[in-house]
Amino acid sequence: MNLQFHKIVNDDRYRFIHENLRPVFRKAIEKAGRKNIVFVEGYDDKVIYGILYEEYLEEKLCFIDISFEAEKVVDSDFESTGGCEKVKQHLRNFVQYLPTDKRFSGVIDRDLKTDEIVKAERKKPDYDGRLFIFFERYTLENYFVEPDILFKFLEGQSIKHKKLIALLEKGTENFEKEVINPILTCLASIAAANLTIRHFKPSEEFLRNTTPCKENVILKAIEQKLKQPQTQKKALSLKFLAFKKEIIEKKETQKFASAKQYLSTQLNMKLRETFEIHASIELNNYKSELARILKEKGLPKDFQDLLSLINPR
Repeated sequence: MNLQFHKIVNDDRYRFIHENLRPVFRKAIEKAGRKNIVFVEGYDDKVIYGILYEEYLEEKLCFIDISFEAEKVVDSDFESTGGCEKVKQHLRNFVQYLPTDKRFSGVIDRDLKTDEIVKAERKKPDYDGRLFIFFERYTLENYFVEPDILFKFLEGQSIKHKKLIALLEKGTENFEKEVINPILTCLASIAAANLTIRHFKPSEEFLRNTTPCKENVILKAIEQKLKQPQTQKKALSLKFLAFKKEIIEKKETQKFASAKQYLSTQLNMKLRETFEIHASIELNNYKSELARILKEKGLPKDFQDLLSLINPR
């Protein structure tokens, strides 16, 4: 199929884009031709979506990384904001200035948003229904936190880390029980801690990714972050325990703890402490491999919903 590319040379319809970014935007949009264009937060996201939706890339979809790291473009209007805010700002601009061109959409992580905030933000007229926010999990990487996905990934890693073989020979059920479930329990505590921090001081950063997963240590880290008076320590503890109870009961651990930030540390700790396997596996360096495994296993509902939005029939 021959695509008719949309020529934009000498076309000033993109004048609303910051002048520093305009040339690279034009180049990316022209290269996309008549495909639907999806703004994503960063280069890693672009690679992952390219793997998950590979069969649509040739004729239907084009993912544009709004960080433009390869071009080293500096935009003073955006340099202090994260990828999520950049995606939203660019999409708002395209909706406002090119309202009839429905090819443009955006996708972002849910981060620490509540369900209500996610639903409300998706419906904002600023985005014309073209902003997708993941609903079931905190980040794109959280969809890799499944026993069968991580088990298959570690099977490949066992060539380099031979001590993994004894653990993997016990099978996926044992792996889930001895590795994944304890990690999820740990992530529930981290999620509760981050919700507690946000509750008392929204501007404060969350727990470090190296924070040991012990309740007394986590509570101490919360106290240090918030610098609350001694009289407030009980209130902090009660709020933390309430958040943790709710997260576990509703099975929402993966909504409020970032796998991108915490999973590698917790996996390596678990392998070392329980099985004396001193591996240093940085999962963020293997996103392409994990994405391929995820696709083989079948895309979760969020990804099917995203495809319906960015590739309407």
